[in-house]
Amino acid sequence: MSQKSASPKITRISEISEIDKAWLAGFIDGEGYIGIVKSQKSENDQHSASWLFHPWVIVTNTNPKAIKDIQTAIGFGKRAFLRRTEGRDKPAYQIKITKLDDVITLLETIGPYLKLKTKQCKLMIKFCKLRKKAVIITGRGSRGNTSFGKKEENIFIDLKKLNKRGI
Repeated sequence: MSQKSASPKITRISEISEIDKAWLAGFIDGEGYIGIVKSQKSENDQHSASWLFHPWVIVTNTNPKAIKDIQTAIGFGKRAFLRRTEGRDKPAYQIKITKLDDVITLLETIGPYLKLKTKQCKLMIKFCKLRKKAVIITGRGSRGNTSFGKKEENIFIDLKKLNKRGI
């Protein structure tokens, strides 16, 4: 984070400086991932097996202070330590943002500063807003949202193509 932040411990993304928004966008452009993970819900007596799509914004880095600074700046997300087992890879640290509201807030805040992942940003915001509009059919909150439609699946496919290595 920049040295010129208004306060040393920023806990809400809406309060961070323009410099820190650009710093965060640079981290996400260079060390981040904006995508959707697809998994299958198991079948049981109450519901059939179905596909689930989870929004993920992840930043991975070998410097734990950088990851902690990101979490401090935005005020949400979960940090994790990743063990590396191959060769001379250094241990890595990660912050993952998965909640719809948090993903939208983060990406709407830093979107104007992104240079490389602008398409992923726009698609992810669209995906999250579609999910927020989904009709709740079981009364159990977001876990009871309607099945994922063609729009969500198309966004998943588009993001997968954009995130393919070497492109």
